Amino acid sequence: MAYSAMQVANALIRRAQGGEIVNLTPMKLQKLMFFAQSWYLRLNGRRLINDEFVRWQYGPVVQSVYYEFAKNRGTEIKYMAKNAQGKNFDSHLDIHDEAFMNELIKAYGGYTGWQLSDMTHAEGGAWSMGGMGSVITDREMLNGKV
Repeated sequence: MAYSAMQVANALIRRAQGGEIVNLTPMKLQKLMFFAQSWYLRLNGRRLINDEFVRWQYGPVVQSVYYEFAKNRGTEIKYMAKNAQGKNFDSHLDIHDEAFMNELIKAYGGYTGWQLSDMTHAEGGAWSMGGMGSVITDREMLNGKV
């Protein structure tokens, strides 16, 4: 079962609030979500996140998550994503997906948002396979370097 981008964002924010991720800025959040999606597709043959990533100047972005945290600019996220009724989106994933996120954080959680952005721009990566503003496809995530 794929989760909404807001649920996965909140799962990462919850971990940052618990001290597992240092300085979780909006850019770092977006890139962690992108690497989560790419690796999850490779390992499980299906999506973790049911929303689309779009190619923006500084790398892959889920637009709804971008607009939710845009007011943070480059500062650390201190609050959870909320729905239209002002309630937090759920932040818990199933036990296997929580374990997957543990591994993701071990691998990528120590990098800054800018370092992760640079990684997404690597030649042969999914971001480099299409034009600015286009959707990054599952096939591109599977075939691109991660």
